[in-house]
Amino acid sequence: MIHTSHYRRALLAAALLVPGALFAQPRRFVLQGVIDQPGNYALPNDLNVSASRGAGIMITASGVDLDLSGSNIIGPGGLQGTGIHIRGAHGVTVHGGKLSGLAFGVIVENSSNVAVRNLNIRGEGLAPAAPPPEVAVMILQSRNVVVEDNLISGTGLGIFVRGGRSTGNRIANNTVTAIPGAFAALGICYNPAPGDPMGPRGDLIQGNHIVGYPTAIQMNSTSAYNIIRQNTLVFSMEGVTGPAANTEMDNVKVKTQ
Repeated sequence: MIHTSHYRRALLAAALLVPGALFAQPRRFVLQGVIDQPGNYALPNDLNVSASRGAGIMITASGVDLDLSGSNIIGPGGLQGTGIHIRGAHGVTVHGGKLSGLAFGVIVENSSNVAVRNLNIRGEGLAPAAPPPEVAVMILQSRNVVVEDNLISGTGLGIFVRGGRSTGNRIANNTVTAIPGAFAALGICYNPAPGDPMGPRGDLIQGNHIVGYPTAIQMNSTSAYNIIRQNTLVFSMEGVTGPAANTEMDNVKVKTQ
């Protein structure tokens, strides 16, 4: 018979051999709806988003890691639906899955210290009746957001950053491509937000590969002090547009016929 105190000591010794074993949090499965408690979450199966509901997954809690586990979030198409909406949260990471057929793939709104990584986001290349077109990732009045290592194709607007309270974000190492012959407007766009005439400031846009859009990167007149460097841009009209208050360096630009 194993004495209880010996058993507990054995368990403790075993746990100490595995880094993080004493503090690891179990993952909870999320099917759809709202994540309003901190923790580690996983999407075990594909999720279909209807036109009548809001976001497939809404995150309002801070301290959330959402692993899509390679699953798909599938929208209704026709410029409708949002895949993931992070609102009023900080310390959130979303990674590792696919999104398609949505008006907005991921929205980060009024949040901070958020990471959106390793997603495959695919649009339909549809022309909108009014702006905006399909958007893969939108950052709205948020700071310290990292959008990196994502594959984006077929959205009329790849990455959309809005509002003067958007600052200190990093848009890096994403591949953003338009579908030949389909609607395409901008690879990366910086604009004001409703009720706020100022554009984002102090962001780093680096190492992205943007292909097939008329304009690869566009900054509005009030977007300032952003650094745009070491991107590869293949476009039909303009590589980078915007005020001189932004810094552009070491970008490779190829204008197509």
